[in-house]
Amino acid sequence: MTNSGLSSSYTIKQINVISGSIKALCVWEINILKIDKKIPANILSTRNACLAHAEDLIRSAKRVLADEKLPNISYHLAVLALEEIGKSTLIVMSHFAKQSKDPTWRPHKFYDDHVKKMFWATWGPSMGQEKISTKQIESLQGLSTRIHDTRLQALYVDFDEDGVSLPSDVISEPQAQNLIDIAISRLDLEKTHKYGEIEEKKLEILNWFLTATSDQEKRKLIFGNKSMDKLVELKSIKKWVDWLKQEFDKAESEEQEAIRQELQRKPPKGLEKLQEKWKVKIRLFTNSHSIRPKPLNKWNELGAWIRLYPVGGKKNQLLMEFTLPKNIPLNGLWYAAWGVARRFVVALNIGTFGCFWWYVPEQISRFYEKITDLENKEMEVRIKRNPELKLDWRHDALSDANLHNVALCFGMLPSNNESELGKSMGAYITGLGFLNKNDIHLQFEANSYEFFYKSLKYGMKHFNEWKSKTSFTECFEKLLLSHKFDQNEIDNHKNIAKQIETGRSTFKGLTLTLSEVGMMKIICDAYFLVKFREMAEKRSEAEAK
Repeated sequence: MTNSGLSSSYTIKQINVISGSIKALCVWEINILKIDKKIPANILSTRNACLAHAEDLIRSAKRVLADEKLPNISYHLAVLALEEIGKSTLIVMSHFAKQSKDPTWRPHKFYDDHVKKMFWATWGPSMGQEKISTKQIESLQGLSTRIHDTRLQALYVDFDEDGVSLPSDVISEPQAQNLIDIAISRLDLEKTHKYGEIEEKKLEILNWFLTATSDQEKRKLIFGNKSMDKLVELKSIKKWVDWLKQEFDKAESEEQEAIRQELQRKPPKGLEKLQEKWKVKIRLFTNSHSIRPKPLNKWNELGAWIRLYPVGGKKNQLLMEFTLPKNIPLNGLWYAAWGVARRFVVALNIGTFGCFWWYVPEQISRFYEKITDLENKEMEVRIKRNPELKLDWRHDALSDANLHNVALCFGMLPSNNESELGKSMGAYITGLGFLNKNDIHLQFEANSYEFFYKSLKYGMKHFNEWKSKTSFTECFEKLLLSHKFDQNEIDNHKNIAKQIETGRSTFKGLTLTLSEVGMMKIICDAYFLVKFREMAEKRSEAEAK
């Protein structure tokens, strides 16, 4: 099995390079200008608690590896130890940030950033060296990200159509031992570290650096090849960070100028209009399907202008990427991209009979972290909403057949939003929106059902299967009969429809849960998929003549 994580050839010599000189102090921690005479006792005690916990984790990692021969679990414990070491540094940095009263830095959000904590655990010792070797840079480059990614691969049993991936296969004993040695060396160094005050100018740079490395895009640039080459050239962390800030400031200035010029750009003419200019990437979440690379690769091989990609280790996520032409101006880009994205999401939902959206509801059964019974030995009480606010999807793998239907639907969707079919699709995506906002804090079952119902109503009017002079509820009942619903279900849906038709916003005495909403969505999906196929066949026949 391919292992993209920390190489098992990592040596003790390299670990020593990573740890750096014990005498080194962070360049931002030189006692030049006094900000605070003393770090408060509570800050120091919290820092020391992190280091003590790191020591416990390292001891556990060593025992699990030596006695139980479980390198993947040992590796995970060593990663946690490094995170605690990195967090101990960030806690002190937070204290200094408060002294600067910088409103742009929110240090507490860094404590949940695994890669940032790993960065400070691995790079921290090198920060104080005025000169840093090329070998040291090569050893450190991307190390924090690689360790975190490897840890994720080794957390759970994973499986797909190609087989099963076991956590124990991801991490070897030498890898686990190497990481333990890194953690031990780093902990010993941090224990000897004495924090002084930070001069104001260096604190400003530190704040900028920490904030910049929290941004995923900036982080990629900061630890990219060009930046690392510059670090090799400068051989100084301080000079490197100064250079980084200058480069980002320069890029921001150039970006503002580019925006100004783009807003003044004359509309293109002729074939120039069709030249690709904008690339847009969208991340979608699903709780109905499992995303596999194979069908997405087949989709992309067909040369579609919309590309689809899996997200590593996250089978409930799908990346959608598309390009837009030069004739779309900057001030129209948001709406153009939004329109394409929404159109594709509609096609994806209809074509798969599933649920894809920009997010999925989270708090669907509980609102609290913990409840304890104080009279009963502080026993934990677990109460939750029953049933949970989620639909029981079949959770199939996204298949070639699904994507074929998606392509069909996307091609048949109307370009005129004001047409009956356009209104139908507008109501459909509104129903999707309500469905994916539905949680224990705000329940939108009635809203979602109503818009799926209206989507069907507009659609059947467009396809001349319902005349506005007749009752739509009768057409709706016939459609339900064609899907072989039992009579009780038909009566319930028909009564909900009557309430909607009379403009009532409540459905007393009727059963309207997520199950009815899900069924209403599936009815819409089945209806529109059939109609889009008929449209495609008629279009093909017309083109053949």
